[in-house]
Amino acid sequence: MVATAEPRPIEVKFKTDVQYHEFECCECGKTDRNTYCEPHRTDMLERLLCWSCNYQRDLEAEIERKHDRMTIIDGHVYGPGNRTSGSFRGMAGRRFDIEYIEPSRFAGKRITTFDLWSGSPLSDRLRERFRDTARFLGDAHKAQVGETTCWNPLTSKSEPYPLPSSLPGLA
Repeated sequence: MVATAEPRPIEVKFKTDVQYHEFECCECGKTDRNTYCEPHRTDMLERLLCWSCNYQRDLEAEIERKHDRMTIIDGHVYGPGNRTSGSFRGMAGRRFDIEYIEPSRFAGKRITTFDLWSGSPLSDRLRERFRDTARFLGDAHKAQVGETTCWNPLTSKSEPYPLPSSLPGLA
C-alpha cells in the first residue's frame, strides 16, 4: 500500500510547541497521527507509518539483531527475568520452565523463571520470517479466554532449572 497524501499539520491541545501531523500509513492505509513521544513521533512521520506498523518495523530491526538470543514462544516475545522473590515480578512471580530450541544459540538449554515478562506478539509477516527460539515445558502455556490473553504457569513441583542468568547474553 502507498500513502495517498502528504502529512497534514493538525492542531493538538498539548502543552508543547511541537507540530503534529495526520497521515495515511503507507503500509496498512490507516489514518493516524504522530502524537507520541520521541523517537516514535519523528519515525512515524518520516516513514509515514501508523503506530502499529512503525512498532512492528522497530521490532523487526531488534529481532534481526538479537533473534538467536531472544525468547520467542508461539510467535510471542518474552523476557525471562531472574528475580525469585518480591512483589514486582513478571507474571505475578509464577513459575515457567523454558527450553531453548534451534535457531537459538542456547538450543538444548533449560531455565526456570519466576519473573517472566510478556513482550509483543509478532505480526503474521514477522512470524513467517522469524522462527520460535524456545518452548514452555510441562503444562505452562498461553491461553486465550475471549479477548483476554492469560498465561497458565507450570504446576509441577519438580526441581527448577537454573535461572536465566545462567545463559550469558540472553536478550
